[in-house]
Formats: sequence, C-alpha cells, structure tokens
Amino acid sequence: MKISIKFESAEDSDLEEILKLINTINREWFSKIIPKEYYREPFLTRKQLDEMATIMEFFIHRRKDKIIAVGSLGTRDEDTAWIPLMHVHSKHQRKGIGSSLMSFLEMKAKNLHFTKIHLETDSEAEWAVNFYKKHGYSIFKKKKNPWGYNIWFEKTLK
Repeated sequence: MKISIKFESAEDSDLEEILKLINTINREWFSKIIPKEYYREPFLTRKQLDEMATIMEFFIHRRKDKIIAVGSLGTRDEDTAWIPLMHVHSKHQRKGIGSSLMSFLEMKAKNLHFTKIHLETDSEAEWAVNFYKKHGYSIFKKKKNPWGYNIWFEKTLK
C-alpha cells in the first residue's frame, strides 16, 4: 500500500525551521565529502535563505508538527525550472519522501509550463547522484571545484 505524502507551501514563519533542517543535513552529509578548508558552516545563512525566498517557492512536509522535508523551485529561464534545495531529515530518508517531493516539484514545474528542470550537486555526493539518476535526470555540465566537481543534472518534463 502506497502512503500519501502531502506537501504544502512554506510560510515566512517556517523559514527558521527550514534553515535548521538544511544546515543539519548539510553538516551530516557534506562535511564528510568537502575538505575542511572548503567546508562552510553554516551552509546557508538566514539572510541567504530570506533572499532565496523572494525569488523561489519553498515546499515542506511535516510529521508531528515538525518539518522533515523541504524542497524549493525556482526559474533558470523561460523553459527551465530549477531545484536549488531538496532535503529530507536523515531519520526519514529511504521512506519515499524524497521521491514524492521530487515528483511534486516536477508536477509544479509542469503546471507552470516549464519543459525542463535543472539541479546541481557535488560529484562526491554519491547518494544524491544516484537518487537523481534513478529519477531520470542526466548530467549535462560539470564545473571544477577545488576537491572535484559540481555537476548539473537536467530532465525533460513530459
């Protein structure tokens, strides 16, 4: 039996909790692959999140009144949507929430008449690379960074 996972638009009052989730997940996962001299803590400041919230929409999933998943959707160009952030609390990963969030963001992009969607991750983030490939994304660009590459994924929306 498939469970229904509901997402809602985030409110300004959710931003502090969203920020905490994003920074916690980044600390848990990316601090393992980014060398200490390049790792930035916090990954995202409140000011940066506030700025992002003016140009993109955030969507959340709650369990017991706690935000356990967040994704954001922005615009790259008139044809291309962009997912700059997508995080699921570590305790709730591998339960279909990330896949449901991805499907939700793709449907939102389709409803806005985008024909493609982009996202980016670190090439060393094997969990993310595998997740995106599993969901039909393919690499279209690599950009060198001091410890490896940032890779951009693309998917055509049907």
